[in-house]
Amino acid sequence: MKLEIKRRQSRIELVPMIDVMFFMVVFFMVFSTLKTAQTGVPLELPKALHIGKAEQNTVVVSIDKQSRLFYGKQTVDLGALKERIRREIAGDAETQVVIRPDAAVPYFQVVKVMDALASVGVKKPLLGVDRQQMPNANRPEGLE
Repeated sequence: MKLEIKRRQSRIELVPMIDVMFFMVVFFMVFSTLKTAQTGVPLELPKALHIGKAEQNTVVVSIDKQSRLFYGKQTVDLGALKERIRREIAGDAETQVVIRPDAAVPYFQVVKVMDALASVGVKKPLLGVDRQQMPNANRPEGLE
């Protein structure tokens, strides 16, 4: 008695593959449209390779090329900025403060604003930068 084994011919099922591809297309279409809106005045920000994600409750402090301070889109002096930030932190202790200096702003101006923010209770101010994609061959030393 000889045992016969029938070999099944393998076949590729296209319907599940089409379903997966359709889901991926819809996923990327939906999530590519959810771009976060930038607030504040338009500036030329320094470039950075590795930055964290922005939080939902953020306050944007901008410094333009003429070293003018902006709270959102409104021009303020250092005293008014400190008072507004103090009120923001009193309302929500989790508020993140993002400093967006123009690339041409002197370093001491940025430090002066950071010092003012620290004096009203901002523990970890964030620096706003533009994301930059650099290939590995063009990266400066120390940024690997």
